[in-house]
Amino acid sequence: MSTTLALVPSITVIIGLNAALQKRFILPPESRLEPGNVHRSQRVEIGVGGKGQDVAVAMSCLDPSESFKDKAVLTQFIGEGAEGDTVLDALKRRHLSDELTIRNGSPLRTCTTIVSDDCATELVENSGTITEDEMNDLFARVESRTKDDKASCLCIMGSMPPGCGQNTYAELTKRLINKESLVLIDSVVGLNPLLDTLSDIYSEKGSGGAVLKLNAAELCKLANVPKKESERVTMDELKSSTSSFTSNYNIKGLNYLCVTDGKFPGYLVELAGKKRTWQMNSIDLSEKGTLYPIGAGDTVAAGTLAAWHYLNSNSGVISSTTGLKILTKEQVWCNQLATAFAFGIACGTASCLKEENSVFSVDDAGNFFDGMSEPVLME
Repeated sequence: MSTTLALVPSITVIIGLNAALQKRFILPPESRLEPGNVHRSQRVEIGVGGKGQDVAVAMSCLDPSESFKDKAVLTQFIGEGAEGDTVLDALKRRHLSDELTIRNGSPLRTCTTIVSDDCATELVENSGTITEDEMNDLFARVESRTKDDKASCLCIMGSMPPGCGQNTYAELTKRLINKESLVLIDSVVGLNPLLDTLSDIYSEKGSGGAVLKLNAAELCKLANVPKKESERVTMDELKSSTSSFTSNYNIKGLNYLCVTDGKFPGYLVELAGKKRTWQMNSIDLSEKGTLYPIGAGDTVAAGTLAAWHYLNSNSGVISSTTGLKILTKEQVWCNQLATAFAFGIACGTASCLKEENSVFSVDDAGNFFDGMSEPVLME
């Protein structure tokens, strides 16, 4: 039975419509994945999958207390059956409310991560179709809980299962936020109607704003800019893709692009005002042994939004101890979003040290964040 949750001013809503049961198939030490061969596991672990669910798990690492259920809620479809029950139970153990969860009729997909000595490989199943009635149930659930109070933060993550229209994210956003809300988007699905909705909402001046977080390859593809085979994005590619994106999309409701690039430095691109670009710090993990990068990008999103929320309103899932670290850097750097993005990068980096998707030690993240220097303003 779901619990009742009023969307109080400090609540963060995470939209993760494409949930999954995450299976980690871990090979014995010094074993490598070789196509065509038989592989026997050392052990198999079951957990939570899906980009929105990864964000929720990461945020629960920042606040593992029972009070977390009053600070964050997932808007999600969870399929009926044992797989869905397993995921819901795991989320409840992390004190996540199921107030905005719809149990749909299709079985929940399973995503399998094969962890070998040198890399992690992901196998992703397709999702079942969401029916019109199930979609309408979700809209009704959201509307009934947001009539009077809107979310202070909204995180829109990843793909949508079949049956969800291109306007789904836009329609949910209309119901969930107002001009005072902070929004982080980590998806390119339904982007045009979503950006139009944000433009309308932020047409009146308020304390809110929105950022689009994506990796460099996604930005180049979205902007129809060919990307060279080199591992890291070049400055020419970044400038061309940013220029093309701003020319072809409605950016009136967006403040920044947060661009990640794997193990290489990320970039913060200002879309209004002086339209500056900063290069973020990268953190070297080359001597840390086996790394587990799946879910790291989602953890960056979680950490960035959580820190932005804290800097904007001194509330949310950030503890006072971690908050002091973030505030101290922001006072030196004088750049709220760069500080928040740096903290997100530190969280994402810390998650690479843990086998479970998007799980990290706050101490590891804090140490990485402490060692980060001020982002470099690019010419």
